[in-house]
Parts: sequence; structure tokens; C-alpha cells
Amino acid sequence: MLGLYSLSLPLPPGMELWLRDQIPDSTLAVIARRRRQSDQHLSLLAHGALRHFLAPLLGCTPQGVPIKNLEHGKPVLDLDDTDLHFSLSHSGERVLLGIADQNLGVDIEAMRLPVKPGLLEHCSVASERTWLKSDLDFYALWCGKEAALKHAGTGFHIQPQELSLDGHPDRGCTVQSPHPILQGLVVHSHRPAENYAAAVCLNTSFAPRKVSFLDSIQLPDAKLTDHE
Repeated sequence: MLGLYSLSLPLPPGMELWLRDQIPDSTLAVIARRRRQSDQHLSLLAHGALRHFLAPLLGCTPQGVPIKNLEHGKPVLDLDDTDLHFSLSHSGERVLLGIADQNLGVDIEAMRLPVKPGLLEHCSVASERTWLKSDLDFYALWCGKEAALKHAGTGFHIQPQELSLDGHPDRGCTVQSPHPILQGLVVHSHRPAENYAAAVCLNTSFAPRKVSFLDSIQLPDAKLTDHE
């Protein structure tokens, strides 16, 4: 089972209040600390949509979905034994959610072009530079590595040069790393919308998946039906 879902700003009238009703006060307090209203709305959309989708699968209310953060901040279900996993990412004006029956990581990035040469050097290793021919290739690399680090739950406590992709992630590739938690993970990248790049990372090989797009106004009636 793997479902990938994307929503975007702006929020339609009344949607902010509906999203707040899906999210517990502790998470709302964290969201409120974001300085820009657009960042608050994007975080509301990500967390509200996640809880809305997970609640019927767990038989609880959206606010009651048990979520905890691991040591380096990765959110996971706070259950002793579950075959349900999720990952979420947001950037620019767009949210990407992944829900699967195995651990996963997703990442989405609003592309800022052109890419600075120093960033390319910082994020890649020599073997990857044989296929890094364009700014779009760089964002495929960046999203692929960040999805893998989110899968592992380490974030950038492991640096981008401590893992490598053995091919272009648009065609699917495997992660190579001296860190066992990353070694052998599988990454696929894609471009879910104009000026955006994204990637998903799973434990084993999988067929590329299309992203299901939802208008925010559709969210209250949306269910997890487009996955297998």
C-alpha cells in the first residue's frame, strides 16, 4: 500500500477553521509560532489533512490520532505495533503526504532557480556528478536524499555527502551509505507540479506512483481510496 497526496494554498473560505478542528491544541501552538500567515496555513493544511486521512484508518477522531516525535523530530504514530506509516513535507505553497504499510519518507521542494554552484558541491558526491546535468537533476537529487533522511528519521544529523544515489532518481535508484539505516533504501523522484520537485523513499523496490491532487475545498469529503 502506498498513497501520495498533494494539496496547495490558498485556503478557501472557512477551511482554516475546519483544519484547526482536526488538530490538537499542542500542535496548533507550534504552528502559531510561525511568523508568516502563509507558513501557518501551509502547516495547518499538512497536519489537518494528515489527521483527517489517518483517523478513519485508526478508528479515532482526527485530534485523537496518536502522534509522537522521534529523537531527531520525525513524526510517527505513537502505537506499539502498527503497519501504518506516514510522512509529510511542505514547501512553497504545496503539501505532499505519503501513507504506506511500511516506513517511508517523502519530500517536496519549490524550486529556486538557478541553483548556486556551492550548493551543488555541498549536496553531491563525485559519482553523482556524472548525471547531474541541470538544475532539475539537482532538485531530483536533493529531494531524493531528503526523502531518504526522513525515512531514516535522522534529518540532517547525517549530512548529504554521507549518502549517495547510485543513479538518477527519476528512474529509481538505491541509496549507498556507510550508515546502515540508509543503506539499500530505494528512491523515486518526480515533478508533481510546475516549479516543484518531489521524491518518495521506501525500504524496497516499487513502481513509480502518481500523486493524487486535491483542491483544499475537497478535503473534508476526501478519503484514502487511491492506494494499493
